Amino acid sequence: MKPLCFVLMPFGTKTDGNKKEIDFDKVYQSFIRPAIILAGLEPVRADEEKSGGFIHKPMYERLMFCDFAVADLSFANANVFYELGIRHALKPYTTVSIFDVATKIPFDAAPLRTFPYDYEAGEVKDREGKIAALADRIKLNILAQPAEEDSPIGQLINGYQFPNLTSLAKSAASFAAEAQKTNAIKSELFNLVKEWKMLDKSRKDATEEGEKLISVRQDQIVEKVNGIKNDQNADLKYNYDLLYTILDTYKSVNAFSAIVLLLAPLVTFAFKDNIYIKQQLALAYNKIKEREAAIEILEPIIKQYGPDPETSGLLGAVYKGMMDDNQGNFMADEYCRQAIEAYLQGFESDPRDYYPGVNALTLMYYSGKQHEKFDEFYPLVTFAVERRAKQGVREYWVQATGLELAVLKLNEEKAKRYFLMSLTCNPEKWMLKSTYENLNKIYTKAKAEKGAEEVLWLWEILKIMEQQIK
Repeated sequence: MKPLCFVLMPFGTKTDGNKKEIDFDKVYQSFIRPAIILAGLEPVRADEEKSGGFIHKPMYERLMFCDFAVADLSFANANVFYELGIRHALKPYTTVSIFDVATKIPFDAAPLRTFPYDYEAGEVKDREGKIAALADRIKLNILAQPAEEDSPIGQLINGYQFPNLTSLAKSAASFAAEAQKTNAIKSELFNLVKEWKMLDKSRKDATEEGEKLISVRQDQIVEKVNGIKNDQNADLKYNYDLLYTILDTYKSVNAFSAIVLLLAPLVTFAFKDNIYIKQQLALAYNKIKEREAAIEILEPIIKQYGPDPETSGLLGAVYKGMMDDNQGNFMADEYCRQAIEAYLQGFESDPRDYYPGVNALTLMYYSGKQHEKFDEFYPLVTFAVERRAKQGVREYWVQATGLELAVLKLNEEKAKRYFLMSLTCNPEKWMLKSTYENLNKIYTKAKAEKGAEEVLWLWEILKIMEQQIK
């Protein structure tokens, strides 16, 4: 069994409040994780932000029992520093601190010996060299004698006695075994998702008989995931890593009814204060068209904490679904209005997040209403997207949103450029389908107003997309 190395770091894309943004998930996958593996350790990473922002029992266990740790201090994330403080109070030689060079390390942590890296244009510069160098730094701390004491408590307080954790050896061994088991299950789930996606891509060239075989195998994959979930069901409320991995797996294989069965019991007890879990349950309810159930979850969150891009964006999507459900009757216009209002609240709460903004603009265009707000918000959403695109971010939603904005202005040249860029991001079918549905709404409106010849280029884009999502 390899020694465990816990990674303390931010999650998702974060900004320094100025111009720099870092995709920390990418930093982990492309840089930190390979370095830990090269050093002969097994990486363990947990997303504490999805757990409602509080430090929980599994996090304490990782801080106490993982043999080694890597702490990414970039952008001086408060959660990371809190966890690093706990780690420094427990173990003197087993933590390596790293940071992006744009970070101004806080005064209290400035004396720490840290390992710098430079994240630019969506990549860690000199990545292979940095992987090797970080692996060497970790290996140095694995060797007992030449290891440098990394805890300032031990460095500055003479005679400080670090806690003797040998009395918890049994708990540590149990934790290590559970962590190894969790990593193995996560790997199995990852492979199942990979197979499901490969089967999905093969559909467009399949015969009728082949199509049936693909559906049978995909159903078997979903049942396999269900089996894994059922085997772990009683412990999922304590095993955050596995819960989130199963949740993401269900999303990847479009098993939203299974997500409802997984999460509905949790939000009434163990996760009743966990906003992320509630958001994911609302998303699943909306996907299976239980719209009212989704609204009952989302509106209280907004009432208690105020609008935010994620919650308000989900609420906008629910009302947008209700608009589609009621096409042809007077209720559609009211649901469209409510969707626009929810999306705009989400965008105004954080104008860097273009997702709710572009959805509001598309609905404004499609409905033919609120042109005043359209002209007000269009340049703001465009700036948010182009800011990301200029950073060289190869991300589907950046390119797809740029495409949608260009189509809203019927800018053929710009739309085709963004469309081609979006395809190079290797999007999943559900991503393309989401973009297709929005573009089709715009096309329907533009065709009625401008005539089919004027938007023939958009029709051609839609036909290519139809082939991709077939």
